[in-house]
Amino acid sequence: MLRKSVSGLATFVERFRPRFERHRLNTSDVLADFLQTRSSYVAQTSLYGYLKTRMGTSYRIYFEDDTFSDSIRTAAVKLFLSCLADLTVFAAALCERDGALPPGGAAALAQHCFRRAAERGLADAGAGPVPAEALERFGLRVRATDWPAAAEGRWAFSGSEADLVRFAPVIDEYKELDREIVMNSIRFRWRDVRDQLRRRIDAPALGSAMRETGVAPADC
Repeated sequence: MLRKSVSGLATFVERFRPRFERHRLNTSDVLADFLQTRSSYVAQTSLYGYLKTRMGTSYRIYFEDDTFSDSIRTAAVKLFLSCLADLTVFAAALCERDGALPPGGAAALAQHCFRRAAERGLADAGAGPVPAEALERFGLRVRATDWPAAAEGRWAFSGSEADLVRFAPVIDEYKELDREIVMNSIRFRWRDVRDQLRRRIDAPALGSAMRETGVAPADC
């Protein structure tokens, strides 16, 4: 079980590394693929890194336990969806800030990309369909989002920072001791992802593609 868990993480990381291309993010599907791969990468490396650091040399014992391995997989799925929600809101906020989308366009882009990226990510993980409550929760978040604030960077990522601690299968006593260090670790990973997104996102092209494919409201 340990060898499968550790080698599985290594395989995961290597599988997504070649997909970190540099082409422009100019359609909603291309953007959704970017959001999925980066969110998966941040979620997996942050969670496994925290668990391995907290367990130290005894991590082998924990990973050999079937129940604990199941709890890791459950936590990884939940954290992936949290990371995806944060990154998707930030991406849509960048497009809104650049003036490429009409009123309502940011919400439409965000919901479209979140659904597609979540479907792909959970399929890759063998985790089944996207939970209805995850889609509903994201819809509520989108409707309440302050888009100018979300485009400013870290503001949009508070959810995944808190959820890394919340979902990790670690006792509450340790979570409290580790909270600031663990949250800083995922903040560090997000910085590079935000920089990539800012460099590569093509907001005018996304707006045009949305109008052509009908992803955005009719008045796009």
